[in-house]
Amino acid sequence: MKVKSDYLIYCDESCPLEYEPITLLGAIGCSYEKKEQIVIELRDLKNKYFINSKYETKWVKTSRSKIEYYKELINYFYNNDDIRIRILVAKNKEDLNNDKYNSGDYQEWYYKMYYYLLDKFIDSNYDYYMLYDEKDKYTTYKMNKVKDIIKTKKSFNDSEHFNFKIKQINSKESELMQLLDVVMGAVGYKNRGYLDKEKGEVKKEIVKYIEEKFAKNISETTSPFESKFNIFIWSPRKEAK
Repeated sequence: MKVKSDYLIYCDESCPLEYEPITLLGAIGCSYEKKEQIVIELRDLKNKYFINSKYETKWVKTSRSKIEYYKELINYFYNNDDIRIRILVAKNKEDLNNDKYNSGDYQEWYYKMYYYLLDKFIDSNYDYYMLYDEKDKYTTYKMNKVKDIIKTKKSFNDSEHFNFKIKQINSKESELMQLLDVVMGAVGYKNRGYLDKEKGEVKKEIVKYIEEKFAKNISETTSPFESKFNIFIWSPRKEAK
């Protein structure tokens, strides 16, 4: 990280396309000054369980042989006061009325969701660096749009400032992005109803472990003032019939 900022925000998404019934957007944040130590500790945790720290941690890689590592990873997030996670779960997307609310453009809805995700992270007293894993050739354009929308909607006055840089990274080389992937995976697993449908006992155990550790139902919206592990469940408004 060559450009210093006060705060780093790593962003990821799952099933963002219009036809997908549930979309997840996630953000994990920490202060710039704490980032290096957090990365060292997460790599040390990998070294404890695997041959080296280059193991890529992902939700889809959960297995019975690795479950203690994943639980300890959750413990690390729980015990580290410098790490925050916010996840937006957009459900019932088949009821979206983009013609009425989004100028007929699904991308406008997508940008709104990103604003709702990041709104709770942004404060005019700090400089930010948003890091994202590029999905396709349009990702950088979309993240710049998100940046512009945040700047407009936050309505910073003349006494405030808005310094919000963006940068593409490789999630395979980012321990924080990988931690976000695991937590998002668990939240998505429950909100898609897989606890009752799938055979994945290890994934179910990790979901249960997270809920017990944080004393929350990860298929419900948390208080907007919850800063450590915040979940926002969004659904389209009901149309009058």
